[in-house]
Amino acid sequence: MAQTVGLETTDEPFEQPLDPAFSTPGVPVRRYRRRPALIGLGVGLLATCGAGAAYLAQSSGNTVPVLAVTDTVHRGEVLDAARLTTARAAPDPAVHPVAASELSAVVGQRAATDLPAGTLLTEAALTSADVPASGQSVVGVAVTEAQLPRAELVPGDHVRVFGTPNAGDPPPSEPSRSVAATVVSVSGVLDSGQVVVDVVVARDVAGTLVAKVATGRVAIVLDAEAQGGDDR
Repeated sequence: MAQTVGLETTDEPFEQPLDPAFSTPGVPVRRYRRRPALIGLGVGLLATCGAGAAYLAQSSGNTVPVLAVTDTVHRGEVLDAARLTTARAAPDPAVHPVAASELSAVVGQRAATDLPAGTLLTEAALTSADVPASGQSVVGVAVTEAQLPRAELVPGDHVRVFGTPNAGDPPPSEPSRSVAATVVSVSGVLDSGQVVVDVVVARDVAGTLVAKVATGRVAIVLDAEAQGGDDR
């Protein structure tokens, strides 16, 4: 006789065995929808990036070697090879950058304006004017730091050199006379504690300035622009 196997039952409803006819449902299959708008956006971005890369590659291929300064060069200072380097820039006829091949012609010329470090050299930034020019003289003015303005003097600065009274003398009844000058170079502090400022002056007042400097009683004043001296 065939035996019938029955399901075991318990008094607790939640402990009843599962009916074999029912099983745990499988993980549902998720279907993704294609979004044409997003696909088109991605294709557009790829095309834009590709065009930008191509433009940069083409632009970099159009650059030429030019000259640039490695250190700050103040107006009036002489350019030498140690302060120049080669850089690359797109040719621009409005700026006229100096080609790297012109290095030998640039060395020895003077800066016509202040050139901060990293500046590309242009034709307008150079001058071949001699210092001193015709009708001018260069005079070295030795002074202490107390006889200089606190602001740093650089080549091209417009200054006036004044005679000063002896220490302890009463102030002069009339304003001190001055000599107008342009700074050519400034030394560091020497062992004597003095600083020598080379200035260019009109040739007919060079003797007057030398006499003032010889007394050791002079002071240098920095002007915003060129000023006429009292001794001419």
